[in-house]
Amino acid sequence: MGLFTRRKALPPTRHGYQPPPGGVGRRWICPWDECGRGGPDHPADRWPRTCPGCGTAVVTFSLAEPWQHAAKRVELDARLGGSPDWGDPDRARAEDLLWAADEALRNGHADRVPAIATRLADLLDAGRATGRAEGYDQLFHLVRLLGAAGEWGTAAGVLRRWRRSVRHDDLEDNDQRTEARMLAASLIFYLEEAPATVPVDRQGVWELLQEFIPVMESVVTADIDRSWKRLRHTMAGRRDPDEAAARALERLAALDAARPPRGLPAETPLRMEILGRHTAKGSDSTLDASPIWTVCLQPYLSVSPEELAAVVLPVGGWPVYGASRCLRELGTHDEDGPAYGAIWDAGLEFYHGTGVSSAHLSFDDQQRWIRRHGPGSW
Repeated sequence: MGLFTRRKALPPTRHGYQPPPGGVGRRWICPWDECGRGGPDHPADRWPRTCPGCGTAVVTFSLAEPWQHAAKRVELDARLGGSPDWGDPDRARAEDLLWAADEALRNGHADRVPAIATRLADLLDAGRATGRAEGYDQLFHLVRLLGAAGEWGTAAGVLRRWRRSVRHDDLEDNDQRTEARMLAASLIFYLEEAPATVPVDRQGVWELLQEFIPVMESVVTADIDRSWKRLRHTMAGRRDPDEAAARALERLAALDAARPPRGLPAETPLRMEILGRHTAKGSDSTLDASPIWTVCLQPYLSVSPEELAAVVLPVGGWPVYGASRCLRELGTHDEDGPAYGAIWDAGLEFYHGTGVSSAHLSFDDQQRWIRRHGPGSW
């Protein structure tokens, strides 16, 4: 099978851009509509001349930078000129403005971007009036381009204009729901990435997010919700307690990867404390479930309650509560065993002492408590 390599230019794109020799492609596709085969999805300097499935000459679909930027210009010119492929002219106009902003930033003309951003926002407003909201995903990418270029003041201006114009009267509508999420994600991106040297703009963007989250609360995603809860700590000058736990999880995961646990894992009290606090916070926890499983649960599948009890009962507190949650979550041991019962009871005693109501208990926890202390004793 023939291959294109760096010594010979890759095939042209569907819209006629010819990558130069040495250009690196990311993906090829078969242009025959009834086939559509493609690959790979990563940078490559060689791929087949013809489609392995049907024999049609392949075309370049996407390239590494800077060639993709040049290829996008050729594609946009074709689409703006009436090419029937790759979408409608309204979307092409929005993409054209994003390309122009990118081009200006690449060439040191950041002063031209505010006017381009205004045109993009105007295009989005005009589309909303006719029921065709094209451009909000380009605003989403524009904020990130501006952040990467360090143009945080311009990015803040884009966000202020976007917030004034975004519609949210019918969040069941797919466009409104998607745009609301993209705006929220862009506000969060700004607050998480902008340096402290732009305090005025950061405070203004924070106020936009504080006002906007309640408006779109019914369609908030899990990622947006986690970031929102974290920012409520950091923007108030408080340390997010989950940040320390997240760093500890990352460290422990690396430790386990370098030396997989055999028997009782290292730093078990810390692992159980993280699990206990995470479980108690429920949906308010900003920790991801994946590292909780790999660090605080999975390694204990082969650990006996007796081994666990020996290290958590002397410590008490959150570690023993976390150990009780570990045993209950895994469900691999006899809950009538003495060590299991000792951990379960000690964990519930501690949890009771935190002042939470019995509504936070599972059915099994409630029954266990009642058997030990009687009805109404929580």
